[in-house]
Amino acid sequence: MSAHTKIITATLFLVSYLFAGVLSIQLGTINPGNMGLIWLAAGIGLFTVLQLGRTGLVIVYFGSLAINTPYLFHGHWQHQIGSILISGGIFAAIDTLQSYLAARAYQALTSQYGNAMWQQPMVLPKIWLRVCFIPVAVTMPLFTALQISVGLIPINLDSILIRGMILMLADSSGLILFTPLYPYLKSRTLIKEFLKPIYFLIMIPIPIIINYFILDRTLVLLLPLMLYIAVRFKIAATNFSLLLITLMCIGLTAQGYGFVNPQNMIISLLQIQIFVFSITLALQYLAQTQTQIMHNQAYLEQEVKSRTDTLAKLNLELSILATTDELTQLNNRREWQSKAQAVFLNALRYQKNMSLMMIDVDHFKMINDQYGHLFGDQILKKIAQLCLANTRETDLVARWGGEEFVVLLPETTREQAKIVADKIRRAIADYSFLPPQNQHMDTTVSIGIASLLKHDQTLDDLLSRADNAMYLAKANGRNCIQTDTPESTHLKIH
Repeated sequence: MSAHTKIITATLFLVSYLFAGVLSIQLGTINPGNMGLIWLAAGIGLFTVLQLGRTGLVIVYFGSLAINTPYLFHGHWQHQIGSILISGGIFAAIDTLQSYLAARAYQALTSQYGNAMWQQPMVLPKIWLRVCFIPVAVTMPLFTALQISVGLIPINLDSILIRGMILMLADSSGLILFTPLYPYLKSRTLIKEFLKPIYFLIMIPIPIIINYFILDRTLVLLLPLMLYIAVRFKIAATNFSLLLITLMCIGLTAQGYGFVNPQNMIISLLQIQIFVFSITLALQYLAQTQTQIMHNQAYLEQEVKSRTDTLAKLNLELSILATTDELTQLNNRREWQSKAQAVFLNALRYQKNMSLMMIDVDHFKMINDQYGHLFGDQILKKIAQLCLANTRETDLVARWGGEEFVVLLPETTREQAKIVADKIRRAIADYSFLPPQNQHMDTTVSIGIASLLKHDQTLDDLLSRADNAMYLAKANGRNCIQTDTPESTHLKIH
């Protein structure tokens, strides 16, 4: 961060602190002094120290000094200016200590829980206790003692307890209302989160106005609206709503509106403080719980998706293992028969041409015995590739078993099948296989062809004739093609 940017940021936080303090005093105080009923500056002080560190502590000190000191003057102030400045400085120091303790507690929780701190409802009471209550509990006796010493609180036990409780609730509420908003301030999404529930925020004053100007005890009308905001928009929107409710209720009560007892205004103010403080805790916890539910739901959906994808992948792999020959990656015998049966029935029904080839590697046992099974496997894999390269995508190529391959040719006559078979035979015969001794070796195949006849009833009829033709090709000298009919010519390359 550049020096210019730091100055602008520090100025914005100082102005925000001063504005929050003045607004809190204008909303309502208990005289004498500036005992605000809601001390918003406590929350801004936390933000300032978290964002600016030591510079933030200086800003809080001078901001508090500027806000509190004027209210210490009474009577002939010229004779007491020295003591007033000392008291104002002590007030500011106590405010600064409170912001420092709250910021340290927040940072400790962040280190412990990380990003999950605002996703777990069970952490929220720890935030309330360590960030919002303990710093106030530590500093409030100091505030109270100082106010007694300067004559702002009467030396009366009941008065001290009631006013002390009001001060506790005022500072704690300021921290509780602002603390959940800090992650959004840090990520620069605070305005965006404020705009999300804007239409519902506009509705919040309605039941409050009804309660204070028309019909008493109707603040309960806020409950359905706040429940909806907490469930739908979660913690940030809930806090904006609670902040608005707190400001309106405390401000109107302090100004004497509503059905309050003028003879016991302090008790009425304490009651409204307790009311807004209670609903703040309850609705924050509800919003936090909803956040965790949404987070868990998203996690479960992601987990289900991940496991579904994994299962689909495993099923695909299982399907491939069940339908594919591991060595050649061609369809295995079972898968080929399933697909070929459908093609056969279609050809039989619509009287289409169809041919079938059985391919056998010549002298394969001798190759295995002489060069080993690994070399034999390499030959089978290459022959599978050559078969695929010389057939169409619609043709069904599979490893039948051992050194035998089968090819189904839909919509193919016997003569057309002979052309395809010769392409395969030539491609294999022309390929140079190099055994371990690196000496050239020719490998050939014998091919039998059978074409669909009118009297064929099953796919096995074609397979049987193609198999017989293939054995006839081997008997005729190998490296040749033999069809399943005696009148067909027999192709052989010597």
